[in-house]
Amino acid sequence: MSNVTLYGFPLSTYVRTARIALAEKGVSYEHLPFEPNTDDMLAVNPTGKVPAFKHGDFVLYETLAITNYIDQAFDGPALQPADAKERAIMNQWISYINAYIFPVMVHEIVLFRFEILPMDQSVIDEAIPKTKEQLTLLEQTLSANDYLAGSTASLADYFLYPILAYLGMVPEASLLTDYPGVSAWKARMEEKSSVTESAPAF
Repeated sequence: MSNVTLYGFPLSTYVRTARIALAEKGVSYEHLPFEPNTDDMLAVNPTGKVPAFKHGDFVLYETLAITNYIDQAFDGPALQPADAKERAIMNQWISYINAYIFPVMVHEIVLFRFEILPMDQSVIDEAIPKTKEQLTLLEQTLSANDYLAGSTASLADYFLYPILAYLGMVPEASLLTDYPGVSAWKARMEEKSSVTESAPAF
């Protein structure tokens, strides 16, 4: 049995980010699909959010902390650039994704389209121009670079991909056609075994 455990329901974009990181490093692990704010989840994360992570007796929560630990604690390809400037860009993107892209694309579009929240078309309508602004910013980088922080995929890409994967499943996926660099990046990501292996079942 593996001494690594990941906690959290598979549909979470952040759980998928952690699963991609584990797959990239070749780490075997047990996945316990706990729902947020349950007693099981609160036992490993005082916020009740997903994911949480355990390695031996060491328990950790917050996805960025988890993925940084995975990168540093296990052998395998680096998940972060060695160059200081590229690593700074990676961290800038992760902050932007968490603060802006996730709240808009997931909370204001995807959760309604997946019927996790009662439909409110007015919220979706207001999210569209914000999504376009975010895709425009992504396009500026991804039209000139293969990945967000350079020529190699990094944690920034693993934070973004699960969000855009969901956007690609709803009617607002049509927005992506106006951003060829983003669309090409998404296709590149979907060729990675870590991405296909981590896909949640619907």
